[in-house]
Amino acid sequence: MGLSVKRIPLDALDAANPFQSKFWAQIKKASGWMPRAFCLNDGSGDVTVLVLVKRFSRFFSLAYIPMGLKGVSDENTLVCFAEAVKHYLPSDCMLLRADLDWGCDTDFTRFRKCRFSVQPEATVRLDLTKKLSFTKRAVRNLGKEEGVIVVPWKGDEESFHAWYECYVRTALRDGFTARGESYILSFFSIDDSAVHPLLYLAYKDGTVCGGIMTLRTRMEEVYLFGASERFDKGISCGYSLQAKAVMEAKGAGVAVYDLFGVSRPDGSDRHLDSLSVFKTAFGGKIEERTPSIDYIYRPVAGRLFRLADNLRMGHSRKV
Repeated sequence: MGLSVKRIPLDALDAANPFQSKFWAQIKKASGWMPRAFCLNDGSGDVTVLVLVKRFSRFFSLAYIPMGLKGVSDENTLVCFAEAVKHYLPSDCMLLRADLDWGCDTDFTRFRKCRFSVQPEATVRLDLTKKLSFTKRAVRNLGKEEGVIVVPWKGDEESFHAWYECYVRTALRDGFTARGESYILSFFSIDDSAVHPLLYLAYKDGTVCGGIMTLRTRMEEVYLFGASERFDKGISCGYSLQAKAVMEAKGAGVAVYDLFGVSRPDGSDRHLDSLSVFKTAFGGKIEERTPSIDYIYRPVAGRLFRLADNLRMGHSRKV
């Protein structure tokens, strides 16, 4: 049986993965991306795919599949899908960029690997269907964070702004780029029964000292943004926040908690090294995947874009 590909409404996306949902389509639409949804079937069942399209100039656009193609790793299937989707994309689309699924580490001949992946290439995922097994490091640090209280955000503007200021300070301290306050707040303005944004706030002595934001679906919960102040002797509230989120997700019947982003064991993501020890302390399993891949539609424009993108990302990582 050959591959069939058809356009579907955004409502028809499976949404087990928050990055492949109508919710994520709405988030990215506000940032200038045009969302389109498809269903592919290679004879083994339907797979829904969110494709985001963005125009970079009057003459060129790009298509991107964020953390999609679950279970699809055969190159022939991917090529057939890329060619079929091409007919639904702008005629000036340079290339189709895709993130493959966790556990997919495959070499391709008709796709070009990105030098810098859009999303992390390794993560720590906790199987919440089993008994939690925090490491001794996590238990020890939770003890040091005695006095930290973690509660769900109740929706008030004052505590959100206090958290956001803490988030900006954390970004300056740890060297990452903070998202805009209005962008993060927009997550909570979307009414979608399939994806739920959650914000957990940490308090110490009655003051907000940190917080983390996650996205929850029926299958998994994914960590997105975080902030934590440091107290005496380098102690913060990070372990208390993640432990609370993990236990809440397990209590809600979610199967997987994804801490989203650590360095690869081969050391190719050294800028994420500082997160690895912390995130593995909760007992999860490190999973890897192939870097983002490109299927080039327009050879000259596509190669020039890849070159410029490599320079941009290389500068960003150095900074």
